[in-house]
Amino acid sequence: MKKILIAYATAGMGHKKAAEAIKKAFDELKSADTRVELIDALDYTTPLFKKSYLDLYLLAMNKLALVWGIFYYLTDNFFVNIFVAPVRRLNNWYYSKKLTKYLIETSPDVIISTHFFLSEVAGDLKVKGRLKSRLITVITDYRLHAWWVAKGVDSYVVAGDDAKSDLVKWGVPDHKINVLGIPIDPVFAKKQDRLAIRSKLKLDGKTFTALVIGGGFGVGPIEGIVKAIASVSKPVQAVVICGHNEELAKKLEALKAALNINLKVVGFVDNVYDFMEASDMLISKAGGITTTESLAKELPIIIIAPIPGQETRNSDFLTGHGAAVKVDDVSEIRPILEELLSSPERLKNMKEAIGKIKKPTSSYDIAKLAMETAKGAS
Repeated sequence: MKKILIAYATAGMGHKKAAEAIKKAFDELKSADTRVELIDALDYTTPLFKKSYLDLYLLAMNKLALVWGIFYYLTDNFFVNIFVAPVRRLNNWYYSKKLTKYLIETSPDVIISTHFFLSEVAGDLKVKGRLKSRLITVITDYRLHAWWVAKGVDSYVVAGDDAKSDLVKWGVPDHKINVLGIPIDPVFAKKQDRLAIRSKLKLDGKTFTALVIGGGFGVGPIEGIVKAIASVSKPVQAVVICGHNEELAKKLEALKAALNINLKVVGFVDNVYDFMEASDMLISKAGGITTTESLAKELPIIIIAPIPGQETRNSDFLTGHGAAVKVDDVSEIRPILEELLSSPERLKNMKEAIGKIKKPTSSYDIAKLAMETAKGAS
């Protein structure tokens, strides 16, 4: 029986969703000789470290975006990274002693990591000869940051050739890189009955539908986006997924009466695929998982004010391939929507561009890679 460990870190919801998607693919493939376990690597650190890891991430995303951007690009510099990396490794080692013990005691044949924290901890153990597991790092954005590169990693999974080129520049051999895509729930690869889904969600079957997603924590200028959609001259309806942000959901419900559109407000949902299937356009941040889910559903994207760092790189990738349009301010949303609604050909071109870069079966492909790797593990 081969043991495969899938590990993420709760810094935003994307890394967790990617890991869960791979686990679901394993469950569907039903390999009798493979046992798969899913963990949050931060559960094996101190309570303070786990809490601060998420709290600092949310603080940076919501309140200190510019500071985060500067930090992101500085630490992605080769010479800066030479000095920063040892400090980061020492910090991770100090707070991950419980994780180190767990990895050594369970000794999985293959570890699949969807966050660089686990990759670095496991990779360091491999380099020191304390762990023999094969390590697969799955990068959950469309471009690379230096922190994803760790000694001891046997294979990398990337979204496309752009990220592959980034890895090569950091000295990763070509044979270690697999262009399989960012993992998303396998259900996104399944085509659904659009009209039936709209009926189920109480949406008009023919009206142009804009889907607004603020991520798992409902961040971003969502109220302003909804007002911009409502100001469009052509018939539109909107769905807003607020995630865990209950305060935002209450504000939008109170706003309904003042808007001249059909507005559906929901909190955290586990069927985002239904909402994407029912929609004509996504308006969202440029998170790796949400945008990949959108690509799988061939849903064009309006990216709103990407946060400097991984979001701007994701945005550049998507706009560069014609799958998305970027706006820096809420005031730009109305004219963009007016233009797209008046130009069905442009929407069609965006869908065709998406078709060239989407990889909806990524979770299955990563699971198959892990099973093949497990067969070769000692």
